[in-house]
Amino acid sequence: MRIRLHYIAAVFMLLSVGACAEVRTREGPTSDYQLSDKALKALLSTPLGKTLPNLPWQIEITPSWRVNAYSNGRGEIAITRGLAWVLGNRFGVWAAAIAHELGHAVMLYVSCQPAFEAELRRDYQAAGGNLSDPGVEDALRVTRSAGGLLNPGGQRRTEYEADRLGVLLMAEAGFHPDFSVALDRSMRSTLGDQAKFSEFLLSHPLWLEREEETMRQQKVALTLFNHLWPDPARSPGGPAPPVGAIQSVRASADPKDRTLVLNASLDIRNAHNRVVRLAATLLEGRRLVRAALPAYRAPDGTLDVNVMLPGFEQGRTEATVRIPAAAVEGEARKLKAVLFLVADDWTISWYFKPVELPR
Repeated sequence: MRIRLHYIAAVFMLLSVGACAEVRTREGPTSDYQLSDKALKALLSTPLGKTLPNLPWQIEITPSWRVNAYSNGRGEIAITRGLAWVLGNRFGVWAAAIAHELGHAVMLYVSCQPAFEAELRRDYQAAGGNLSDPGVEDALRVTRSAGGLLNPGGQRRTEYEADRLGVLLMAEAGFHPDFSVALDRSMRSTLGDQAKFSEFLLSHPLWLEREEETMRQQKVALTLFNHLWPDPARSPGGPAPPVGAIQSVRASADPKDRTLVLNASLDIRNAHNRVVRLAATLLEGRRLVRAALPAYRAPDGTLDVNVMLPGFEQGRTEATVRIPAAAVEGEARKLKAVLFLVADDWTISWYFKPVELPR
């Protein structure tokens, strides 16, 4: 059960390189287009999806390593190579990213909004939803928000609304709303969140706040999903994804056996019947550190430490990774630890921590 260490090099490159030219191209990994095209088709084929404008919808993967997605209002949704890397091979998370862009289309094309709202109301009532419940009427409407350079607050509200509409499209198409939360968590792990005091300058909300808003708005989406897909395992997206985070990491040294000790605070949900582990490696600059001892060595020779968390399915816990200095090849002592929270082959969260190996 080795973590795919080449992803670490991609993470480091993703965080440090600039953008390439944003050239639209149909060239890209076949699996990316298979996943994106399949997700787009699923989202548009539902009664709710069919209320969207009749455009020549298609996905394009651009060569930029910046993490971004955008649409041109004419049916083309562009996903950068950087975002494709973040999405990985997780079908439901691809659906979440694409559904968000479709949510923007619902807001852009005012003429399709009455049909969208009417279909959403019918679907919610058919699912047994009560229209008189608090907040439901507002949740069944499309809210148009104006934004721009002079109104970043309005732009952030537009992003929240695109998230909400996207989750509704996802639920009807068979993707649990937690796939949107999983996307937010992955983006936060990759990009981080800017400081609170600078939020008014941002055209997009903080990832943490987007996640919190999605959780608050899940009632209608969950009603639809649970009605249409009573057995989540048979839905297009499958069961709800494992969602979690490495909240913090505390580094210390055990001088007795010259060991780096990493204490990680974790939380997770939806990990039922999954094998959960905390994996770690070390970086020296951009180079993966090699292992000097076989017990800590991945097949490619780099350091690979795994701590199993048996029975950990839901809630908060702590895990400790111990890396002996003798297991690290070379003389460098000031390094960067990279920790991954993994459930089965699903990388839930990653965390970078500057560390110093004990001498």
